[in-house]
Amino acid sequence: MDVMTPFVLDTNETVYDENGRALKYYQSQKLLNTGEYTMRADGPPNQPGTKKYLQKLTVAQQNSMYERMKKYMEIPGPYLIEGKPLDITPLLSIENQQMLDQKVIILIFWAAGCPPCTESFDALNDFFAQIHNPERIAILAITNDNETIAAAKLKEKPLAYAHLLSNAGSITSGYDLKVYPAFVVTDKSHIIRFASKGIGPVTVAAFKNVIRAVLYH
Repeated sequence: MDVMTPFVLDTNETVYDENGRALKYYQSQKLLNTGEYTMRADGPPNQPGTKKYLQKLTVAQQNSMYERMKKYMEIPGPYLIEGKPLDITPLLSIENQQMLDQKVIILIFWAAGCPPCTESFDALNDFFAQIHNPERIAILAITNDNETIAAAKLKEKPLAYAHLLSNAGSITSGYDLKVYPAFVVTDKSHIIRFASKGIGPVTVAAFKNVIRAVLYH
């Protein structure tokens, strides 16, 4: 009988940035998680002496990578689809309409017990904290968890400028949403410009690029 060799994470691995500076494992992972870098090697991966380094991706390269996998990231159902107007009716069961009018709306559907949801918050939080005009956006962190559980998790994994909507079963059922995490971005006319399930470096980069586009263009 074959026995699988357990995977061992090498946290001592050295990766180099574009200037040749050595990075520790968690330093390189933080940069990779932004979606703005990719990993390259100067030789065969398992050959002694091969060095790994980070390479900065252009916005065009980031968007191209997302476009290739976009169809696999679509949110199931008829409500949260790119190019369609966002029906804000489900949001009004908790949120005030005046908080949404003429604003870019960012919906982040998550759960406290979903590690892929909350582990993405660091990269997103760094990005949100750089937004110069937060009054033009409404970032809604939407979860079915109760307020105590959700607020504790957001204290541990904060999201800058986010408004917590807890006990939000009426919202998720209104959009027939059954997948977590899920991310939606509208322009100020509330046309959906980004809608994706799951999270990873490629989707994080596309998510941020769409927000920049609808805010600053």
